Amino acid sequence: MKSGTRILVAFLLGVATIPLLLLLAAWRGLLPVSATAQPPKWEEKLADVALDATLYSSAKRLTVPVASNDQTLLAGLRIYRNNCAGCHGDYRAPSSWGSKNYYPRAPQFSERPPHQPVPEMFLAIKHGIRYSGMGAWDGMMPDENIWKVALFLGHLGSLPPEVDSKWRHPPQGAGG
Repeated sequence: MKSGTRILVAFLLGVATIPLLLLLAAWRGLLPVSATAQPPKWEEKLADVALDATLYSSAKRLTVPVASNDQTLLAGLRIYRNNCAGCHGDYRAPSSWGSKNYYPRAPQFSERPPHQPVPEMFLAIKHGIRYSGMGAWDGMMPDENIWKVALFLGHLGSLPPEVDSKWRHPPQGAGG
């Protein structure tokens, strides 16, 4: 066998070895599955990059079909509080289990507003995100309401005064 061929074969065997070892470890039950474990930074970064790239390419042709006004943002806030805050937290009130017992952790939007544009958030809410605990709302909530939540989240860092006041002063009890 020629030197170049041997190098190519060695390279291909090396590349194939890693996935085979991971598959063997999974099959033998050696990979961790606990949702309470803290994800390593490299895994969080890899997942963020993959998610951002997929949402970006899928949302290229979407336009927001709802008006960006106080009424729509307030409706989005109410829907968020009733359906999303349990995992993603409310103003200065992170979710006690969404911030600890999810793998990866559910983003806590009062601590760090989402950075995705509204169309990308719409897709994440509508279709969910695999391997993250983010369920799909498709068929459970009308698209118009999903857009309202996405629009609210898209403005979370710069809400108009009336909406910001409602966000900063959550009602006592359930709902918004």
